[in-house]
Amino acid sequence: MNFYDEVSAEINKGNIRNKLQLQALKIQLSRKYSLENIPSDSEILNSNMISKEYLSVLKLKPTRTVSGVAVVAAMTSPEICPHGRCIFCPGGVENNSPQAYTGYEPSALRGRTNQYDPYNIVFNRLKQLETIGHDTSKVDLIIMGGTFTARTR
Repeated sequence: MNFYDEVSAEINKGNIRNKLQLQALKIQLSRKYSLENIPSDSEILNSNMISKEYLSVLKLKPTRTVSGVAVVAAMTSPEICPHGRCIFCPGGVENNSPQAYTGYEPSALRGRTNQYDPYNIVFNRLKQLETIGHDTSKVDLIIMGGTFTARTR
């Protein structure tokens, strides 16, 4: 047996009911197996040995999908506003962010990381949500970046 086998066995038996118990078990088993670092909850989730009924113990940020819907925001690429720059808009093409955004919002950062490719933005965000234990079978897609209605293409 290894660390992941033992953690999974304890969770699947129903012996671990909350994050505090999980953390105590992870510390105990990390010492037992002389691990340099305590594995994260997402690493344990990726071992794919946890039954669905006990996934809630490992799920990170459970409120993200509490309604049963995974919300994904996709940021459009920077574009110049047809009427010019507003005084209160912090971003813009020169800042590599959509006009009304600073470029440091999570969705803007994901957009920049994925070169504003909508497929990659959504694919990678869904992958992130699945990695931390969320169901992504039902998704609400929010398209952000106000200048997309002014585009010609």
